[in-house]
Amino acid sequence: MRMRSFPAYRFSMRARLGIGLAIATLLLLITGGIFFQQITTLANTLVELQTAERQLSIVLEARHWVAGLILTIQSETEREVPSSFVEHVRAAARALDDRKNQLIVQAAYLPEDDPLRLQMNQVVEDLQEILDLAIPTTQYAEDRNWTAVRIRSQRLLELHRQAEWDVYRMVTTARERRHKAQEQAIAVARRLVTGPTLAIVFLLVIVALVTVVNVEGVIREIERLSISARRLAEGRFDERVPITREDEFGQLARTFNLMAAQLEELYASLEQRVAERTEALRRRTAQLEAAAVVAREAAAIRDVDTLLDEAVRLISSRFGFYHAGIFLVDEAGEYAILRAASSEGGRRMLARGHKLAVGRVGIVGYVAGTGEPRIALDVGEDAVFFDNPDLPLTRSEMALPLRVHGRVIGVLDVQSEEPAAFSEEDIAVLQVMADQIALAIENARLLEESQRTLRELERLYGERVREAWQRWIVQRPAAYRYTGVAVEPLSEPVRPAGDGTDSRRLTIPIRLWGQTIGTILLRRTEEQPPWSLDERRLAEEIGEQIALALESARLLEETQERAAREQMLSEMTAQLTRSLDVETLLQTALRELARLPEVDEIAVYLGPEEGDGRKEVQVEAGPADED
Repeated sequence: MRMRSFPAYRFSMRARLGIGLAIATLLLLITGGIFFQQITTLANTLVELQTAERQLSIVLEARHWVAGLILTIQSETEREVPSSFVEHVRAAARALDDRKNQLIVQAAYLPEDDPLRLQMNQVVEDLQEILDLAIPTTQYAEDRNWTAVRIRSQRLLELHRQAEWDVYRMVTTARERRHKAQEQAIAVARRLVTGPTLAIVFLLVIVALVTVVNVEGVIREIERLSISARRLAEGRFDERVPITREDEFGQLARTFNLMAAQLEELYASLEQRVAERTEALRRRTAQLEAAAVVAREAAAIRDVDTLLDEAVRLISSRFGFYHAGIFLVDEAGEYAILRAASSEGGRRMLARGHKLAVGRVGIVGYVAGTGEPRIALDVGEDAVFFDNPDLPLTRSEMALPLRVHGRVIGVLDVQSEEPAAFSEEDIAVLQVMADQIALAIENARLLEESQRTLRELERLYGERVREAWQRWIVQRPAAYRYTGVAVEPLSEPVRPAGDGTDSRRLTIPIRLWGQTIGTILLRRTEEQPPWSLDERRLAEEIGEQIALALESARLLEETQERAAREQMLSEMTAQLTRSLDVETLLQTALRELARLPEVDEIAVYLGPEEGDGRKEVQVEAGPADED
């Protein structure tokens, strides 16, 4: 409410009442005492409000740091980097311990049997339990005992739920007290109106004729105070009482205005905090949703180049970044090479084959060398990173390592046109996305390598199949023909004749593993219709089945021959082990060797390789020798 200007009363009530108003003066003194008492009560009420707000602020900050500590432990556990884990967990623990100590100080001002103090003590105990459970995790992390860290992390979640409940109870109690203090302040303000009104009414009864003009002015001031107090009670904290007098009413108006200003400031501060936290939560939620979309889309792509291009496009569009680029470290680990970029300048750099020395050049080189994320601002020593003519609008930059199993395979580089656009909290969200992208890149690489290996195996196996069939065909008829009556072998294969335009001739290749091992030639007479598309497809499917059946038969025959050879070798070995006489062994060996197919004569010579001193043992192969 805007204050209007009124002529100020320069004289006090005592001067204006004059002679005969001694009783009125006494009543005014009594009224002033009442005013003082109510103002004192109002001041105490404001102190209680401030104390309650301080307690609420501390406990809410403590709840925030509890959640931050647990989130830090969980995120750092996933990274499994002991140094980072210890640094971040200890920092969060120190902040939480500071809020705990502040709660202890605030609780000391309350009576020992005060329920709020008991609840504050319970919250302090919860915070101490969380600290006692969280701090030892740093030692486990240094020992790389991540299993113990995860177990304690689960226990911390249970303690966090209990702490949330105790904080909720304390906040509820503190808010109830704040509400009571507000009601008390309103009641005091109302009493500031009703008390003087009764005194003034009594004064009017006594000195109605003397003070009629002054009473009218007093009533007018009281009405203004009443209206302002009612509006203030309705939540209009911008309400102000016009100061039109320099007497007690003017002082009351100033006090009222001071109280209203403090309440307005307090309410505005609370609204601002709520708005800031709501905005921070909204931004973090949007980042998490965008990170999930990018990770999901990246995981669905199997080609590395397509994956990289799609990843930078999604990151730039979803997060609104001026530039997004992905660098991959070469096999030697010497350079980080730009492989994908979302901006026009980045694509020009990509066309030039832009690369940075690992650990030596730029923020990207630093992150590729250390494996630690980094944020660069357009001020101070970081300004040197932004001297890039291809990206002139960059004002802030963040680089995140792409890690797979603790190994840095690349760097995700994002840049913004806004100064100080990135914070440490952004690293926690975007690093999760970067880890998912790194895993997708590694999976795509492994898939491409597996596909290359599979193609090479198929080629080698195809060559082996072709060689095996060439050997097999040498020993058997090369072709067969169906004459309409019976199937007869051909001494030579029938090569397809013609230029391939005859619609009544159909040639179907018999293929295995990319190798043609034979051909099916189908022919119709002139009276028969040409081959239809469905018949051609059916013939091709039959050709595929014939190829599989032929290969199975060849493999079976090859297996049987190998089994027969192994059986013969086993029998020969058994025969040779039945005697220890050299002559008998040689005779037995000759008889067993004579069983080999297509062997006409077998001879064994004992003695030097050359010379006349050799002893010959000879046997003719054939059925008689086998008896």
